[in-house]
Amino acid sequence: MAKILFLGEIGPGQTSLMRLRALERLGHEVRGVHTIEPWIRASWVQRQVQRQLRRGSIVDEINCQALQAAREFHPDLVWAEKQEYLRRQTIEDIRRLGPRLVHFTPDPYFSLDWKRTPLMDEALGGFDVLVYCKMYEQAQYETIGRPLVYMPLGYCDEMHRPLPSDDLRWACAVGFLGGWEPRRERLLHALAAAGADLKIWGGAWDFLRDGRWTPRRQIVLGQLAGADRFHFQRDPLIAAAHQGGEVYADDYARALTGARIGLGFLRTVCEDQHTTRTFEIPACGSMLLADRTEEHREFFKEGKEAVFFESVSELIDKVTFYSESDAERQRIASAGYERCVAGKYAYVYRLREALRKIDLLLGPKFRYP
Repeated sequence: MAKILFLGEIGPGQTSLMRLRALERLGHEVRGVHTIEPWIRASWVQRQVQRQLRRGSIVDEINCQALQAAREFHPDLVWAEKQEYLRRQTIEDIRRLGPRLVHFTPDPYFSLDWKRTPLMDEALGGFDVLVYCKMYEQAQYETIGRPLVYMPLGYCDEMHRPLPSDDLRWACAVGFLGGWEPRRERLLHALAAAGADLKIWGGAWDFLRDGRWTPRRQIVLGQLAGADRFHFQRDPLIAAAHQGGEVYADDYARALTGARIGLGFLRTVCEDQHTTRTFEIPACGSMLLADRTEEHREFFKEGKEAVFFESVSELIDKVTFYSESDAERQRIASAGYERCVAGKYAYVYRLREALRKIDLLLGPKFRYP
């Protein structure tokens, strides 16, 4: 087994924390560094300025924390997640201590300018292996010239499981957990207008309650929208369906379980063909209704383990049909859950396979169960 230093956003409910936990379950000794914490403590203005300049006290602290933890822990492997502000020099300093260096990001990197930084562009070439989950970015990762390992996203089987609740706040015919973007707004508005029993949980939806413009909202919504147009306006239908901001831990599982149909909308600002909710929804016992993509159809058999759509009319038709067809919906939801288990889509299996592939690339070093 290995000593693994885990660098990432390991706060409550974060998928990085779930992957850290999966490494522990595989028998490794893991030490985590919550590299997003210096950003959380800073003011909004400080964050904006230092992200633009790519330097300052926050960036310094992130790099000092990572290097100090490596010196104290003496890891065999450093697993760094989404480290846009880790300097190449810090990576080289950690390398001198002897560990293997691996980087993984669960997000698109090359496709979104606001997630990409010159620091990370330079730093990626300093890792021994790059683990990626976006097949459409493979060619861009290949230009870096480092060994690559593809690892699809997954779910946490400790966290994402059927969790029924007597609290009616979670119950609905169709639910969506996720952030705002223009296409999602249009799709959810259409469902609400069609009379669907809809509940929405997630961030950046609040402007539809008051329709008010602010500079901060303009920046945030502009990033999320990309080239898609949007308007600051009130939408009483979505405002009524919106239950609140992001939910975590057991409440996240309760919200997914409480929605008899779980919506797996992809984003338009990138070419995603699957997300974490692809697996989290069926893992919590809800029927997955998602965008029809090749990857979705590889993970789940269409019409048997999940249901897919392409147009607004097809989305409305399928929500209407499966809202009224309990037996058929429950059959698909159960089959989707079983596919998650049998397909070993949980992080603990994803990471075990990724570590084995890393050993094949670099030579065997650890024992894996």
